[in-house]
Amino acid sequence: MAKVFSSYTNVVRRMVKGYNIELYNYFYEQNIEESWVDHDNWNGGIDFYIIVIRIPVDYFEDLRQRGVVEEIENKISEFYNYAMRGDGESIQLRGVILKPSADDISTFGDNIDDSMWKPGLFRLFISHLSTNKQSASNLKQCLHNYGIDCFVAHEDITPSKEWEIEIEKALFTMDALCAIVAPDFIKSQWCDQEVGIALGQKKLVISIDKGNVPYGFFGKYQALKSKNKNANEIAIDVWKAIHANDKTKNGYLNKLVSLILNATNKTDALQYIDIIKLCEDVNKRYIDNLYDNFRANGILNSKEVTESINPFFQNYGLMPLVPILPSIEQNGYEDLPF
Repeated sequence: MAKVFSSYTNVVRRMVKGYNIELYNYFYEQNIEESWVDHDNWNGGIDFYIIVIRIPVDYFEDLRQRGVVEEIENKISEFYNYAMRGDGESIQLRGVILKPSADDISTFGDNIDDSMWKPGLFRLFISHLSTNKQSASNLKQCLHNYGIDCFVAHEDITPSKEWEIEIEKALFTMDALCAIVAPDFIKSQWCDQEVGIALGQKKLVISIDKGNVPYGFFGKYQALKSKNKNANEIAIDVWKAIHANDKTKNGYLNKLVSLILNATNKTDALQYIDIIKLCEDVNKRYIDNLYDNFRANGILNSKEVTESINPFFQNYGLMPLVPILPSIEQNGYEDLPF
């Protein structure tokens, strides 16, 4: 069946780009459904529709936690009404609905290239001057232990690829940005634009004072102090900012729970369990998800792992899990004659 509103998609998409750059990345025809809901015989007949836009569930949860789902839906409805001006009244839009989908991210939009990121980890873009590249590299290494993958341009861009394009892709697929603010940071047009893109997307911007403080629009964010601290101590401060901020807390916890549930070895499982035990004010829905699905991964059923996670579950009123002992193989001994 032909879509009634498809002719307006490109116009509305351009309006969305100036309003919400992340939603713009998913505003493609394959993600948009329209449904007829009613008909009125007045004035030759009017058909009423709703439009449903499919977006990744993690992104939807972020919008829901921030309480802006309906605001965005109303704004997109407004854009459609602008695009339809002068086209008569026989077709009317009743509203727009954002629909969370658990499909793989690669099925959305124009399949944005996010190959620079390690799968399953929180994505942090580190904006830095070339003189601070070693600091950025050391911070990246330390943050990996917290389930955070960092994009550091001089490390993560393949030499054969155009670096501007790769940086742009990283900026529009990141979860947050961390700026290492050195004295000459303000003189770098690239660093300045990277921060501006993050602010334009309403992403969390974490600044680290390395001889200078934030300025301009990101001056309202208090900088983390770096004096007399090593990379691991700075990483802890950055991690605390990510898991405590309303813009990133839910997305980070969702990924952290997934990393535990999908751990491929005991070492990783114990590492990520230690991290989630340090998180404060974890929403009960993440605890329930972790508890309900814990048994599905055999690696998590060992005595060591269950003993590590049980105090955490008990703090939330859940019964401790009992380790599942591996079955003993008989090796065919029962067939030997006596």
